[in-house]
Amino acid sequence: MFKVVAVFFMLLVASHGLFNKAGSYQERPDLIEDKSVLLLTHFAAGYLHTSQNLLLQDYRVIRVQTQLVNGMNYKIDFVAKPVNDISGEKTTCQVVIHVSFQSVKSILQTQCQTS
Repeated sequence: MFKVVAVFFMLLVASHGLFNKAGSYQERPDLIEDKSVLLLTHFAAGYLHTSQNLLLQDYRVIRVQTQLVNGMNYKIDFVAKPVNDISGEKTTCQVVIHVSFQSVKSILQTQCQTS
């Protein structure tokens, strides 16, 4: 009986580690240079241009996280250069883009800072 309880306890502990990550963002360094992520970044930059009048160029993705929720959320951190900016400053942005199972894209969150 003790062995059964010990095995059950080990399974419980092991499964807790798996379920703890369900719904959380997962780091995806393998997607930093992925073409689909670059296209999503371009989509977000177009949104920033129309919604915040922020026109960016020369995007470089520096971090990607994904979350599976009724489709996929992509949290993308990137740096870019503002167009017509002679100061040489860079803009760092974090965007969250939801891609539904039907491939419909929508911007959930944007945050940019120029330094």
